[in-house]
Amino acid sequence: MAHYERVQVEPDFQGVTRKDRQGGSYLRYHPDALPTGPVAQSPELSELITDASTRVAALGERLRARPMPLLYATLLRSESIASSWIEGLRETPRNVMVARLEEVEGTRGTARGVLRNIEAMEESVTALIKPAWTHRDVHAVHHELLPGAEHDCYRQGQEYIGGTSPLTAQYVAPPHTEVPGLMEELLRYVNAAGDPPLVAAALAHAQFETIHPYEDGNGRTGRVLFHGVLARAGLVDQGVLPLSLVLRDDVDGYVAALTAFRPGSDDPTVKAAAREAFLTYFLDAVIEAAGIADAAIADVDQILTRWRPYVERLRSDSSVHRLLDLLTQQPVVTPGYVQDRLSVTRATADRALGELEQVGIVQKPGGRLRRQSVYQAGEVLTLMDRYIPGPPSVFVPPLPPVVPVRHYGGPRCSHVLPRKGVACGLPIGHPGPHRALQRQAPPQVEPIQSIRHGGDE
Repeated sequence: MAHYERVQVEPDFQGVTRKDRQGGSYLRYHPDALPTGPVAQSPELSELITDASTRVAALGERLRARPMPLLYATLLRSESIASSWIEGLRETPRNVMVARLEEVEGTRGTARGVLRNIEAMEESVTALIKPAWTHRDVHAVHHELLPGAEHDCYRQGQEYIGGTSPLTAQYVAPPHTEVPGLMEELLRYVNAAGDPPLVAAALAHAQFETIHPYEDGNGRTGRVLFHGVLARAGLVDQGVLPLSLVLRDDVDGYVAALTAFRPGSDDPTVKAAAREAFLTYFLDAVIEAAGIADAAIADVDQILTRWRPYVERLRSDSSVHRLLDLLTQQPVVTPGYVQDRLSVTRATADRALGELEQVGIVQKPGGRLRRQSVYQAGEVLTLMDRYIPGPPSVFVPPLPPVVPVRHYGGPRCSHVLPRKGVACGLPIGHPGPHRALQRQAPPQVEPIQSIRHGGDE
């Protein structure tokens, strides 16, 4: 039976705050298990569930029909960075991407922490696409997000949110002795829920945050489990719904919704109202997140459309095309990183980066990176930058109006090079000291007639 328990605390004269030194009491919450059967709901909530499910299903189908590495990376990283912001880990997208480059000096610890969250979310959501979850699966997600924390076990002490002790906390979770049983009931609900996937994902997230089964990382782990439910149901399995972008901008509303989810009464009417209040807030956030994802699809289309004329006349097997694919996944690179990932020589990596720098697709960054051999795809970083509060952290100059790329195939220059005495083999229109002479028609060369000798063919 869901209820709040009042716990008395003796005075602690070594306490940090006056409240701790005085002692007193606090309310500790004991949640009910989520019902696995159908629950009555209002017509308004039923309509909202239908609208949200339809929007998310349409987004999932759109991502499935046209998978784009840049779109997947943008949604995944923006969601992970926003989730990290909620937990207090705040970094710019460029600094996070730089953290993957071992050659670059001066990487901050916060950037490495956010990068770990990005990689952990991608791996964890994929690992959760399975018929049934176990305690080990939940522990694995938590361990991916916080590799330094204890794994394969839940918390062994009292946890609370806000304040310096349970006496000053905003919320006090159930005692640690109840956590294994509550998590067993939560897994039973996730594995056999009769609710629509979106509702099951929302309620499982709220219940997980209510149980607060770990000492740290509960928020990030709970949001990964939300995405895992959607991926396992096939609703969004080619990306992630950028829900944390919405929750990050309304932390107070998010906390109020979670508080409303925890009624202190076992009255069925009160419990139904609490469930409905939380779902109304959460599903509205889901619809807003789907709108952000739709806008991201349009932004990615614009970037790829702008890039296409600058590289479409290069050979299809050119390393520049492969480098562009790499930049959609890792928009900040070094020549050494390109050499390693594309399995090319250092000269080829330098040449490919130079060509993309010449046409404005990559730029040399400024700031603390200006003296290092680093290149950034500014438009990709700018796209990710839009989802981070504050002024833009990257300036991207406009692409040049003329496409100064090399042409392969077609007629050759054929101008006789005075020093070598041979015809120039570069394409017509190439840059160079004799380009002005290319307006003249290339000399016509008479075809060599074959000479037939008697008896010889």
